[in-house]
Amino acid sequence: MRTTISVIVPTIRKYLWNNFYKNLENSLHADFELIFVTPHKELTEELKDKKNIKLITDYGSANRCQQIALCNATGKYVRWASDDETFFENKLDRVLDFYEKNKSSEKDVVLFKFYEGERNGEGVLHTSGRTEMSNWEQYYRMKKACPWLEYAFNIGTVSPDYWIFNTALMNTEYLKSLGGFDTDFETTFVAHTDLGIRAQNNNSRILLFDEPVTHCTHMPGTSGDHAPIHYAQILHDEPLLKSIYFDKKSKNRIKIDLNNWKNSASVWKRRFKR
Repeated sequence: MRTTISVIVPTIRKYLWNNFYKNLENSLHADFELIFVTPHKELTEELKDKKNIKLITDYGSANRCQQIALCNATGKYVRWASDDETFFENKLDRVLDFYEKNKSSEKDVVLFKFYEGERNGEGVLHTSGRTEMSNWEQYYRMKKACPWLEYAFNIGTVSPDYWIFNTALMNTEYLKSLGGFDTDFETTFVAHTDLGIRAQNNNSRILLFDEPVTHCTHMPGTSGDHAPIHYAQILHDEPLLKSIYFDKKSKNRIKIDLNNWKNSASVWKRRFKR
């Protein structure tokens, strides 16, 4: 019988895995597989006997690792995640139920809210000092999340009313048919943005689950272990996304090669020195 959901996680923080798995179990009671793609070669002692975890060792970028995880996903649906996420109790159950009751096509995608940063009474204190992640229009619309794509909005290669895909659940085979994530991008956020554009170019219908489902930490700038991601996003990925969608030929960009990860660096030199 096919697994219901594949949860795919590019990860370097092994010390977070036990809590990640525990929170995932509390949030999702359907059968699932968890796929870690990581430079680590072994699971933690607590997780080593779990039959629903796949561990794949790779030293590539976060986005390459995410794509490798997708290629190995066997669940009916897929949810991408970061290793610092805390899933709220029973919320992934509710997302799955909402999706199955409301989808009309395998192309439909459900998006849900998340919180990031220090949690307060309203859910999150982001670096702006606001709680904008609770507002669909202020955070999850392309025109608000990616104002640096304004020229693409103006020339019609990207709709400013498209949604960003950093939190989503979708049909695995449909995602694979689109080619998954473009590993010319190094970071997951920009790859998710590109995927969202391509899926909505393909007329995917967006279903909005109007509740926060997960919380993750926030590392501004180069704080913590975030420096390689920070520099990859601002120096490489955002300029690359602009170069693609500032070209009118990208207006109907939809499908890419699923095996595109094989063309990306097997060792991500921004983080790993080998």
